[in-house]
Amino acid sequence: MTKAKFVDLEDELHARAAEMARYSDFGTPVYRTGLRLLLRAFDQDATFTEVGFNFAYGTVLGTLVARLYAQRGFEDSPPAHAPPIRAPLVITGIPRTGTTALHKLLSMDPQFQGLEHWLTDYPMIRPPRSTWPANPAFQASVAGLDAFFAAMPQMRKAHDMVADEVGECLDILRQSFLSNRFGSAIHVPSYDEWFFAQSEIPSYHRYADVLRLIGAAEPQKRWLLKNPGHIAQLEALFAVFPDAMVIHTHRDPVAAIPSLCSTLYMARAMYEGDHTERRVIGPRECRYWRAALDSAATARTQRESQFIDIDHRRFHRDPMSTVRSVYEKFDLSLSPTAEARMRDWVRADPTTKHGEHRYDIESWGITETSIRGTFSQYREMHAYA
Repeated sequence: MTKAKFVDLEDELHARAAEMARYSDFGTPVYRTGLRLLLRAFDQDATFTEVGFNFAYGTVLGTLVARLYAQRGFEDSPPAHAPPIRAPLVITGIPRTGTTALHKLLSMDPQFQGLEHWLTDYPMIRPPRSTWPANPAFQASVAGLDAFFAAMPQMRKAHDMVADEVGECLDILRQSFLSNRFGSAIHVPSYDEWFFAQSEIPSYHRYADVLRLIGAAEPQKRWLLKNPGHIAQLEALFAVFPDAMVIHTHRDPVAAIPSLCSTLYMARAMYEGDHTERRVIGPRECRYWRAALDSAATARTQRESQFIDIDHRRFHRDPMSTVRSVYEKFDLSLSPTAEARMRDWVRADPTTKHGEHRYDIESWGITETSIRGTFSQYREMHAYA
């Protein structure tokens, strides 16, 4: 693909998405505000390599395709006719606090349904698992992950993704083009300034509709969800799931924030190569996640009974004890089958199978002292100070 201005590609992107999805109704056009600001930021802020330009194009195209799949599903199975989602179990906390490991561990329990990664790419009523390997959408999602990790193999150590395993709600929320997904992975400060000032409540209403679509074959089965970004948007989360049961994970930001910066650098380097500015990553992430924790503290004041706090140190030391505390808090039943599957998962230790993720602090425009200062109240509250 020849480089062009992204702002000139809006119509082309929509046309290609419609061709790929074999459907052309993108739904209410409010999403175009964020899309246009993102495309403009690609032109103004980012310095893409040729490969990075293609990945950025693919990021937008894939988001539009996902939106179309959801819209087609809404036509066949209108959200207004679907039963509400009751008391989902939601894992959240600033990134690199063990959310992914806890999510995958709890997903071993068959009483839950989760948001499999391939269905975030191609939302539809979840077909029987036995049919997935022959499903063209599943195959396309596998191919997309293969291309992603071929371009950035080190990412598997930091954040592995598998098409048929549970993934993040963030990949559904992106459909409204009002999402932290874009500014965290690509240097688009002009988009960020708009995004930081927005409410994500409209995105969450669409997200809830997409979940009802995916789970339509088993509407009464309890959802197990995970997204670090929910901690920044608890007001929006409770707007769509007022009875959500929230597992809030915690880790010292002195460890979590540099680990996040290292992970995001790998993603950004895929787009900008040697042009990637390491030192802008840390300040952005400190700003975003400090604000997230502040807003979460306010949102929790009236709903403490709906939260359990999980410390990364405890989870790392004794994962099954952590699991039992979650089940006790929310009056869930842990079957012998589920417990055995969880213990097998822990023994296999899949989170380290691709090697250890190593990182430092000084590369990211922040220092240990600055992190301590930014998160001083949070660190004191959770005995990290």
